[in-house]
Amino acid sequence: MSDETRINCTEAAELLADYLKTELTPDNAERVQRHLARCRHCFQTAELERRFLERLEQRTTTLRCPDAARARILAALAAARGGA
Repeated sequence: MSDETRINCTEAAELLADYLKTELTPDNAERVQRHLARCRHCFQTAELERRFLERLEQRTTTLRCPDAARARILAALAAARGGA
């Protein structure tokens, strides 16, 4: 990979959240992967973020909005749209 396509730690940090959510273009994802392969600090940060997101997702998938709160939210949205 040429120096022109390499990214530094600051650029990797800016792309990390989207990388972990697989929301980057293939080119940018590859650039982040290559950076993580050569930078121990960024790799450790990425692993910490990945584990955090996994745990967060595990905990939030079991939560459900109470039916009464859901009904109030939907009613307020309908009122804001003019009762549509």
